[in-house]
Amino acid sequence: MTKNYSLRKKILHAMITLVSGMLAAAVTIVMFTMRSVSDTLVESNRNLSETIGKQSKAYMSEQSQYRMLELAGEKAQIADSIFAEFESSVNTAASVAGQIYNHPELYPARYVPLPDASKDGELSIQVLYSAAADPSDPAVIEELGLLGNVQDTLMAVNGSQENMASIYVASESGFMVQADYISAKKFDENGELMPLEAKERPWYKGAAETGKPYFTPVTKDAHTPRLGIMCGIPVYAGDKLMAVAGAGMYLDDMEELVRSVELGESGHACILNAGGQVLFSTYSEGTLAAVADAPDLRMSEDAAIASMAAEAVGGGTGTAQLEIDGVLNYAAYSPMKTVGWSMVVFISQDAVEAPTDSLVKSISGMTDQTFLDATNHARRASYMLLWLLLAAVLIAIAVSFALSNRIVKPIRTLTEEIRAIEGDNLDFTWDLDTGDETQVLAESFRSMTERLKKYVSDIESITADRERIQTELSLATRIQAAMLPNIFPPFPNRSEFDVYAAMDPAREVGGDFYDFFLIDDDHLCLVMADVSGKGVPAALMMMASKITLQNLSMFGGSPADILSKTNAVICSNNNEDMFITVWLGILELSTGILTAANAGHEYPVIKKPDGKFSLYKDNHGFVLGALEDIKYRNYEIRLEPGTKLFLYTDGVPEATNKDLKLFGTDRMLDALNKDTGATPDEVLFNIRTAVDRFTEDAEQFDDLTMLCMEYRGRDSSSGKEKE
Repeated sequence: MTKNYSLRKKILHAMITLVSGMLAAAVTIVMFTMRSVSDTLVESNRNLSETIGKQSKAYMSEQSQYRMLELAGEKAQIADSIFAEFESSVNTAASVAGQIYNHPELYPARYVPLPDASKDGELSIQVLYSAAADPSDPAVIEELGLLGNVQDTLMAVNGSQENMASIYVASESGFMVQADYISAKKFDENGELMPLEAKERPWYKGAAETGKPYFTPVTKDAHTPRLGIMCGIPVYAGDKLMAVAGAGMYLDDMEELVRSVELGESGHACILNAGGQVLFSTYSEGTLAAVADAPDLRMSEDAAIASMAAEAVGGGTGTAQLEIDGVLNYAAYSPMKTVGWSMVVFISQDAVEAPTDSLVKSISGMTDQTFLDATNHARRASYMLLWLLLAAVLIAIAVSFALSNRIVKPIRTLTEEIRAIEGDNLDFTWDLDTGDETQVLAESFRSMTERLKKYVSDIESITADRERIQTELSLATRIQAAMLPNIFPPFPNRSEFDVYAAMDPAREVGGDFYDFFLIDDDHLCLVMADVSGKGVPAALMMMASKITLQNLSMFGGSPADILSKTNAVICSNNNEDMFITVWLGILELSTGILTAANAGHEYPVIKKPDGKFSLYKDNHGFVLGALEDIKYRNYEIRLEPGTKLFLYTDGVPEATNKDLKLFGTDRMLDALNKDTGATPDEVLFNIRTAVDRFTEDAEQFDDLTMLCMEYRGRDSSSGKEKE
């Protein structure tokens, strides 16, 4: 009996030992497998983050450089068009002078006056002599009388160019016919007329020596702190040099163009001249600051800066990566072919890579959470295995093999699939169906990889769509601005009136618009309108309405008739239920009688001579586009010479500050009456200044559109006479 008991103990001991050994082996296998999965997940997480980070940074770098190159090209093209227009103006003067010299028989002698100090500040024509010229010489007198035929061209060209300081034609015989605004500067402190040695000036020498248009280096204006540049073009009679036509222009537009570059807080821009020097820059200090006697960047000790400057000054277009004052930057440059300069824009590498760093951080958080979930699932699976082994002592061996095949093998398969995910490969496949936590883990990892692929794809798609939309909105802004009259003065040969207008949309494009045009020689049409809504829909309605109003106005009829017909056209195809408020007036220039009609628009503001600006509360008709068969009523105002008319949209009185208070008509009238003698352009500047001071940093919620017209009358001499 004892032996049997001992034998049973041995058998039981052997079974317990066997089961314990199998249990220990199973635990060891599970722990090893869990550690292997954990290490694999950590490594995969690191590789995945690095791969996505590298790809995203490369993509963002490529897109940023493309956008910068596009921006540099756009700004360079704008600058080049300004210089090309300036060169064209000088070429006009040179062409007229060449025609005169080559066909003297076609031109009578014309008198050219000496400078008149009393005309200082006015655009005037004058003749200046060098010290070596003899004004009484018959040959000089004859040539001056002939070249005097160019003075109308000089006056017209200078009067039409806002940034032009002066324009002139200097002869080889020693005199110069000039149109400018500084007659008083031609005299010394004793009131004596000073000689002018035009042939010693760089613009004359450069043009005479090269035989083609010549631009001087940038210099500071002798009478103001403004920077300027001069251009000279030779004039020949046959093969003989007779004169050089030249002009000087201020470079205010170049500085403003540089400051208009928008690349975020870390973005900068500058202009390099043909000598590799920085002329204008948004850098206030450092290597790329615009300072006097700036160094030639082509000679920089920094090889990257020197190479970029040499390529840019050489007329090249491209991008570069370089360090500016310790900060890594991307740079893009594009040439201004007319003057041989280059526009360069910069943005820091950190600003470009910031979205990528945020993306990598987000992905790391996602993968860390997935790793935590996977660890928890594996831990629960191991606990389940242990309890099953303990409960199945009698069938330990069979259960051990079954559990090993059921749990360990799928986990190893999962590990192999995870190891395969690296580089550009984000595909995860799982063909097993274990029906346990391993299956849940595999499905979770597959879901994670699918989300990552979609996330990367979405980023690329969103970035491309955003750039396309921004490009289209920028084009729409330029198209809309081009549709409105934007050249001032618009009628330089008409002295009976002066008009100035401006439109500042709340978004890239807006629904406000203004218009003014001559119906015939004696009738001026003025329009101020506001389309309901904002953005692209309002801009499209604005364009259609402007064209309709102008076309109907040119066919004749009273303002009321024009509004009625326009309302019928809009109502016939107004599926979006948009409406328009319009004030339309037709001024008879010979009598000063203004006939107007109002379709639900703001009250006009009138300032009589020696009076103040005040609202003219006219009768409002219904808005356009809301109801068909609406009739509108005309009313008349007789404008005396000196009367000013101010028109505006509701964006002015409804401008709102950060405290949600409105600017209002009272503040508008106060701003108008602070300077009742202001010219139309000064009136608009005063109102805009008052609105900006009131709103401060508050966002502009509505389009801001204004127009001011001053009636001078046909017999008035108050206006500036145009030639």
